[in-house]
Amino acid sequence: MKKIALSLMLIAFLSFNMQSKTIRAYLSYSVFNTPDNKPYIETYLSIQSASIVHTLQDNGSFSGKLQVQMIFRQNDSIINFGKYVITSPEVKDTLTNILNFLDVQRYSLPVGTYDMELTLNDPNSAEEPIVSSTSFNVFFPENKLAFSDIEFLSSYKKEDADNILNKQGFEVIPYVFNYFPEEETELKFYTEIYNADKSIEEGDYVIYSYIRPFEVDKKMDQFFYLRKMKAKPVDVMMNTINIKQLPTGNYLLVNEARDRNNELVASKELFFYRDNQNAQFNMTNVLLTDVSNTFVGSIDVRDTLILYIDYLYAISTSAEKLYVKSQVLKADIDVLQKYFYNFWFERNNVDPEAAWLSYLERVKQANNDFKTVALPGYLSDRGRVYLQYGKPNAIAESHNEPAAFPYEIWHYYDINGQRDKRFVFYTQEIATNDFRLLHSDVVGELANYHWQRQLYSRTWDPYSIDDVIVPNSYGSFATDYYIQPR
Repeated sequence: MKKIALSLMLIAFLSFNMQSKTIRAYLSYSVFNTPDNKPYIETYLSIQSASIVHTLQDNGSFSGKLQVQMIFRQNDSIINFGKYVITSPEVKDTLTNILNFLDVQRYSLPVGTYDMELTLNDPNSAEEPIVSSTSFNVFFPENKLAFSDIEFLSSYKKEDADNILNKQGFEVIPYVFNYFPEEETELKFYTEIYNADKSIEEGDYVIYSYIRPFEVDKKMDQFFYLRKMKAKPVDVMMNTINIKQLPTGNYLLVNEARDRNNELVASKELFFYRDNQNAQFNMTNVLLTDVSNTFVGSIDVRDTLILYIDYLYAISTSAEKLYVKSQVLKADIDVLQKYFYNFWFERNNVDPEAAWLSYLERVKQANNDFKTVALPGYLSDRGRVYLQYGKPNAIAESHNEPAAFPYEIWHYYDINGQRDKRFVFYTQEIATNDFRLLHSDVVGELANYHWQRQLYSRTWDPYSIDDVIVPNSYGSFATDYYIQPR
């Protein structure tokens, strides 16, 4: 399930008073398949009712409207679209707390890559519509086990009613956000598994569901669940995970299908952010660690340890970053040593020293290649990406295009199961060597799908109402390099 945040400045006229409003809407979507292999996308649009203009109705209540247009394109062809008006719940008083309302739609889409364009317009406002876009892929192999997208849920229950919220005999209410605040103590989700009967020879398999830090490929044992499944053409998987003790940080919810030999057959993951200041970093393993006979025991200069721990920022989890910032840097050398050793033991319990020395070489390389006027290489954007994801498979450099700022496009064939991913860096001053991250399609990274506008703002105004597309200047190759890096 993917997410898009939307905002629009509106002028509202309520009770004869002119008020400035901002539409607050959030879109997520999930791609599913049918037993006869006809994929479809399901969209979930949550609108804060108080953020649209409400008008007086004949019955004395107030209500607002929102015009929605959804277009799905392949290249220049429209494959499917929807255009409709949704009406907010009626309220007696627009000054009281007005709840969000939800719109759910389904669109049939053949296998392929799509650009989705969403347009929202408040007909009771004089402001221009808001337009947002993103890209996604639809693919389900016909004879191999495959997952649908994972859909976060507010609730689910057994229900045979015939409506758009019903899937496989369950009424599922979407949780549109990938943000789980402290008061949300449960993570509920829904997913479908296809073609298990065609790819699981003995008919039985298991689903592992677990949470892992986004930055580290390591299962969190306290959030690990197993369910035995019987192979069917379509299987349904729903679960509720207690996240009350999950600390603040970036995470992935992962579903894995494994056969009787525990061989991985297929997997699917979904990014989310947890805000939970009450759950603290687990100090138990750190404080119990004995480093006297380890490689860390010889690192006995406090400033050196602090520098080495700072080197770890790019590959640390969010919880580790918060803990280091609030606790570790104030600690005595014994705690620093224990934290540093435990960090590497958690990542390689066979040879933590080798893991550290290998990473240290990468830090030295980052410091050499990506040092800026103001920052050491490991703290620069390119250095952080290099340390976190490794060396890219291809880099397209263009430092002298006539219309663009100097830029680099990094291409990775695989990042933790994410295929064919890219990073776009640019700088306004080549002499500083400070290339900032402008856009990436990697989950959890900065996504700016209008990155070309900013990159080419060197020679044109990206906010001009007269310019609707990036000018096709002589020698402009950024989009070409992005589509086919080399």
